[in-house]
Amino acid sequence: MPTTTALTTPPDTATTSAVPRVLAAAFILSAFHTGYAAVAGIADPTFTVTTPAAWLFYAVGFGSVWLARRPERWAQAGVLAYLVVLLAVSVFYYPTTFTVEKQTVFGWFENDVYVGLLMIATYLTVSRVRSSLSAR
Repeated sequence: MPTTTALTTPPDTATTSAVPRVLAAAFILSAFHTGYAAVAGIADPTFTVTTPAAWLFYAVGFGSVWLARRPERWAQAGVLAYLVVLLAVSVFYYPTTFTVEKQTVFGWFENDVYVGLLMIATYLTVSRVRSSLSAR
């Protein structure tokens, strides 16, 4: 009688590939929303598709995607620190700039999904850091 076995991926390998994908999804969604806000005329004047702050934010964000692919502990610690800062900004600062005219359906969707993706990436990164520490 033939038996089937499920293909499983070790947790570290699964986390290694999941974190960059989750981060990439978050920053792609955010960049798309930044473009949408510019076209819709509801963009924050200090953070638009033409401001250096937005370009720097996305350069660092997509740089964190690359860094999340690195296996070194220092890289994972850097990604984790960056995610903690992003979550703090998302919870404590961004709501003060999310004014009534920006509260479109897509604006709410982007905000909630973006923060959710950051939380997932943080959880996975913590898991990855913990497993690398226990492997010592």
